Amino acid sequence: MSAKKTSKNSKEPLSNRKKILFYAITFSIPILFFLIIEVALRAIDYKGNNDLFIDPEIPDVEFLYPNPNFASRYFFYTNTVPSPSMDMFLAEKPANGFRVFAMGGSSAAGYPYGFNGTYSRVVNDVLQDALPDKTVEVINVGISAISTYTLFDQVNEIIAQQPDAVLIYAGHNEFYGALGVGSNENLGGFPAFVRFYLNMQRLKTFMLLRTIIVDSGKWFAETFGDSEYDASATLMERIVDSRSIEMGSPKYELAMIQFQSNLNAIIAKYQKAGIPVFIGSVASNLKDHAPFVDIQDGEQPSAQETYDAANTAYENRELDKAHELYTLAKDLDGLKFRAPTQINQIIRETTQSNEMVYYVPSEEELTRFTYDGIIGFDLMLEHLHPNQRGYFIIGKTFAASLLDYLDIPESQLPQRLNDYFEDMHFTDFDHRVAYHRVETLKQGFPFVMGEKPTPYQVDYDPISIVDSLAFRTVHFNMSWDKAKVHLADHYERTGQKEKAIAEYLGLIRNQPWNESPYIFAARIYLDQNDFDAAEPLLRKAYAINPRDAFITKMLGAIEVQQGNAKEGIRFLEESRRLNPSDPQMLYNLSGAYGIDKQFGKALEIAQKVRQVNPRFPGNEAWIQQLQTILNQ
Repeated sequence: MSAKKTSKNSKEPLSNRKKILFYAITFSIPILFFLIIEVALRAIDYKGNNDLFIDPEIPDVEFLYPNPNFASRYFFYTNTVPSPSMDMFLAEKPANGFRVFAMGGSSAAGYPYGFNGTYSRVVNDVLQDALPDKTVEVINVGISAISTYTLFDQVNEIIAQQPDAVLIYAGHNEFYGALGVGSNENLGGFPAFVRFYLNMQRLKTFMLLRTIIVDSGKWFAETFGDSEYDASATLMERIVDSRSIEMGSPKYELAMIQFQSNLNAIIAKYQKAGIPVFIGSVASNLKDHAPFVDIQDGEQPSAQETYDAANTAYENRELDKAHELYTLAKDLDGLKFRAPTQINQIIRETTQSNEMVYYVPSEEELTRFTYDGIIGFDLMLEHLHPNQRGYFIIGKTFAASLLDYLDIPESQLPQRLNDYFEDMHFTDFDHRVAYHRVETLKQGFPFVMGEKPTPYQVDYDPISIVDSLAFRTVHFNMSWDKAKVHLADHYERTGQKEKAIAEYLGLIRNQPWNESPYIFAARIYLDQNDFDAAEPLLRKAYAINPRDAFITKMLGAIEVQQGNAKEGIRFLEESRRLNPSDPQMLYNLSGAYGIDKQFGKALEIAQKVRQVNPRFPGNEAWIQQLQTILNQ
């Protein structure tokens, strides 16, 4: 009886089908939970859009440009997030397009100039002339304080935009760039794991978990630690964790492994897509910048003593020996803001051992153009960022490599490569912006290690309107383009027409998709009756915006002035449809019909001028002349 009772009360075992269903439901609950969170976070746009490319929402033409927020993927301990250049390109690559992407850190981004200071703009200028039948686009995605991990993370999104070539100038940030071995934004020493992490942070849920972990860590550090958050700290200071890394040490070797591994991974992806890659050797200020940190108790020689020996050799004009010692002093520097020589060795060896990968001797060319064969302040602004001439040389070197790859001789260009320096359209304003950015940089870490001085901008007195606008651009968030327009307007009002045009030409180079600076520059030439100079600017403005009444009016007037009455009528009629009450346009249109011997039409329009503006100069005399002709 007990046996029967036991059998009756015992539960029947689950069938395999029910077991599978049970485990499926059990495992699906957390997945469903995270899926709901992911959908909700996307719905509220948590952390914003951090895609590499976004739509700038410019009317009429579909463009993309590098997302100012995409670097938020990498900086989780640092609130200051750098942004890339605003290089527009067509959302749909045209059939005749030739598209190039430039990758790298702050030097690739043209710091401290930005905008027209990037080496990629020089490449763009050369390619525009070398490929006149192509729609050339050179897009710079370089940003400050990033390592090759970031470059790797950009690759898939760049490949999706169908590049014809990729340029890389990188290597300075393997220690202190985002996810570098000596950075606060560090995830350990396993490149494959870090690259897996980069893929995971496409998920909003993952970003939320990261924020929770990081903010909790900051709270514990601030609550129970000794350190305080310094709001005045620069990005360079905030991102550095290890301030003393000896050459040959485990952390040093890890950075070299990281660079080599990431470079191989980047190249492999581009090779699979059939995209050629051009990698430039990186340069530093050797002669005029002492080591930041001298490691006294390490296994290597003293960086400072080596630098002092280099100075002695230089003073004795032993230039080869001095160059060797300056290079060694840079490599021995404990604070690794300047790329060690081994970085360029890795670049050279990697390009030699891979197909469709080309070595660009940018450091060698910079060395060749120095005064004495050792890079210093003649080409650098501080420890590693080039001046205008330095960026031009880097751009010219990349351009020459591309011309060689495309089998285009330099003799086919309308000007020599060196002549493209003037096409950078730098003005005094651009140089003053760079001055203030460098001064801001140099008053903090790593240039000042101890107590910080009073910021120079506290009691700074601008020396001119140019300097004042540059100061406001750097320290008061005045936009670069707004400052240039303001300055050009000042120049116009004070009779400095050429300087005004120079500012507008700089804007045109930076915003070739915007018709406004073309029009502003053309107005100045028109005021001077220089129609030959105004016409090409108006033509480009018309190609961008053919529905602008002023552009069509002035092109019509120029065509009439050149004796092309019918073409002038076509433009002026376009302007009339856009702004039918413009008396100047109507007067010019009446004159064009008169030249074309359509006197009745000319009189009709001249009478409309009378209705709009009875006192328009010359119109009454023109009406009488037309009436006389018609009466005859």
